Amino acid sequence: MLGFAPAILQHLKVLMAQNYGGVKITPAGFTKLLVQNNPNLRVSSIDGEKLTGMKLSTSGGHIRGVRVKSLPRITPDQVKSEDNCDNDVGFQYIESDINAPLYSKLGFQLEWGFVERYQKEASDLKSTGKPNTPVLNELLEQLMHCVNGIIGDMDNKLLGSITFGNNVVTGNNLAKTININKQGNVLDLSEGLVEMLNDANQNEFVGDMLLTGSGLFNKFTIAKPNISANQAGIDLSGFAGYKWYNDLYASSKLGANEVAAFAKGAVGLVDIDRYLTWKAGKFGNSHFCQIMLPVESGIEGMAPVMMPFNLQIIEKDCPAEAFNGYNVRQMGRGWTVLISKAYGLWQAPTSQFQATDRLANTNGSLRYVITNDCNDCP
Repeated sequence: MLGFAPAILQHLKVLMAQNYGGVKITPAGFTKLLVQNNPNLRVSSIDGEKLTGMKLSTSGGHIRGVRVKSLPRITPDQVKSEDNCDNDVGFQYIESDINAPLYSKLGFQLEWGFVERYQKEASDLKSTGKPNTPVLNELLEQLMHCVNGIIGDMDNKLLGSITFGNNVVTGNNLAKTININKQGNVLDLSEGLVEMLNDANQNEFVGDMLLTGSGLFNKFTIAKPNISANQAGIDLSGFAGYKWYNDLYASSKLGANEVAAFAKGAVGLVDIDRYLTWKAGKFGNSHFCQIMLPVESGIEGMAPVMMPFNLQIIEKDCPAEAFNGYNVRQMGRGWTVLISKAYGLWQAPTSQFQATDRLANTNGSLRYVITNDCNDCP
């Protein structure tokens, strides 16, 4: 209007900082657990190219099939008491594949006409990815608003891929009920964290037990730092031997108040980096690169856990009909941005143990349902 300065348009994220909803990532604890504790294949050279972590892509951009082998351990019943030269056992390797059958992809289109309506900052150039790819600031801004959807889709698919092995304590792979007692004067060694850590011991876990889920156990984790010794002499705040990863998708995939427990190295994230070396850079109307994206919102003052994704930016030099998220319409010149990842969940095979082994049918993955009751409530 004449005589009035135009309104200043400020971004909501400036006001809300880390509580801005557009780039906030719903806690996907299982995905974070996998990224932070991923096993390493330790394949140092394939024709001079490396395989790092559990990737099926080499450092040179080639895709390789990977298999793992194992020998079963000998059980006490196979050992003889006679002094002779007889052969008592014969070893044979068991092999299993490492695969990445899952896929998550999201595409969005940014038009010149959209950028033209906003401040100069929207059209400023920034570099992202590896190799460095120049993009408009607005393109990068919209890309970061896609992360929550991609991570959530991955987490749901990974949670749905879990195969639980037997718990030697129960003899089956069903969810075992763990009660965290309400009473402060009860010393019950068959419940709560004591029971879970004992299960880890009975299932021969080595190192911290990795836990993910939601509900009551997350509430317990919140309360734990403020718990002191109770009348029974137990101080739960000092319990260690596990790491907790809150996952707000877990209730729909595992069940309300359910927790999945893993031995270190018994579960891993398999993935493929596609746009490397000879497949990176400009090709036709597209730019290809790898981009690191966060798997969590992070804590103020701490860098979030990151994961690599495949990024393709297609230059649209002519108007054309396309889906804009709501309907098909004539879209103007600009860019189509595709973020993708091929991945899968690897778990230790139950076949690594013989039928007579006390760990037969276990795979380092246990399932629990958490309750918060008391033994004899008044």
